[in-house]
Order: sequence, then structure tokens, then C-alpha cells
Amino acid sequence: MNASKRRRIRNFLIYREHQVRYAAQMAAVSAVLTAGLGALIWRLDAEASRVVDLRAMDPGDGEAQALKAAFARGSWQLTVGLIGFGVVLTAVLAAWQIVTTHKVAGPLYFVAQQMRRVRDGFLGQLRPLRDGDLLHEFFASFREMHESLRERARREAATFARLADRVETAGLASEAAELRALAKEREASLDENRGQPSSAAVSDTR
Repeated sequence: MNASKRRRIRNFLIYREHQVRYAAQMAAVSAVLTAGLGALIWRLDAEASRVVDLRAMDPGDGEAQALKAAFARGSWQLTVGLIGFGVVLTAVLAAWQIVTTHKVAGPLYFVAQQMRRVRDGFLGQLRPLRDGDLLHEFFASFREMHESLRERARREAATFARLADRVETAGLASEAAELRALAKEREASLDENRGQPSSAAVSDTR
């Protein structure tokens, strides 16, 4: 397996501990249910087999002997089939749980990234979630909050710029320079690329 595939698999398990735990729980539930169903089917088969064995006690009953042999083969095939079905079902449900939790973990991971960016003063435009992701309503609320902060930063930048002009007119050049620096800082915080994680990391985890 090359490095790119390993990285994709690793990023698919964004919150590895929780995703693996939920997948293990799903696998355990499916294994228990399959085992219970298999035990019921095996017991019914065993009861039918005992009836055939009773009839096959007569060595002269060729039909009973053939039926006994067929039941013996069928019991083995049934056991192998139930075990195979249980293994496949458990694996499929565990994989499905990983996929499902990724659709939740991906948006949460992205929102956590953006919250760290906001903490560090970066308010660049948010990328939308993928169509297959969950938590779109939660993300919409976060996006409204984020856009409100962006609008506030725009207003603050404009206010600092106006104050700088007035202060400079009053002859306070150094204070005007400081206000313009603040205005540029607020404008720079709106740059989409500042403080943004690499595009490869974002696309892989989302």
C-alpha cells in the first residue's frame, strides 16, 4: 500500500478512538444477533436430523440412509454458511459504521479547524460541506456565527480607517498610522487563505 492510500485511510478515521469503538459495538451487536439466529436454525436442524436418525436405525431402509447422509452434509454446509454469513455481516456493518461516523467526524473536524482559525484571528470564507456529510443544520448555525464575525471585522476595519483619516487631519500622524495598521489587520483577517490548513489535508478529511 503506497503512502497516499495509507494517508487516505488514516484521514478517513479522523477520530480513530471513537469511530473504531462505534464500529466495534456494531460488530459485536451483529455478531450476537447472528449467533442467536444461527443457534436457533442449528437447533431446528438438529431436531430434524434426530428424527431422520431414528428412522435410519433400520439398516434396510435405503431411503432413510440416504436422507441421513444428506442431512449430515446439509448440517456441515449450514454450519459453514452461518459462520460465513456472520463474518461477512459483521465486517460489512463495521465498515458501514466507519463510513457513517466519518460523515459526522468530517464536519466536526472541519468546524474544529475553523474554530481554531477564529481563535487565532483568521476569518476567511468558509467552504461548504460535502453533500454526503451530515450535520448540515449544525454547520449552517456555525456559518451564521462565522459570517457575523466577518461582518463585524469589516465594520471595524472601515471604522479604524475613518478614524485614521480624522486623527491624521488633527495632526496626530503616529496615532493615525497605528489606526491604519489596525484597519489592515482586520482586513487581512478576512483573507480566505491566511491560516488555512493545506488543501490536501482539508480535502482528505472532509
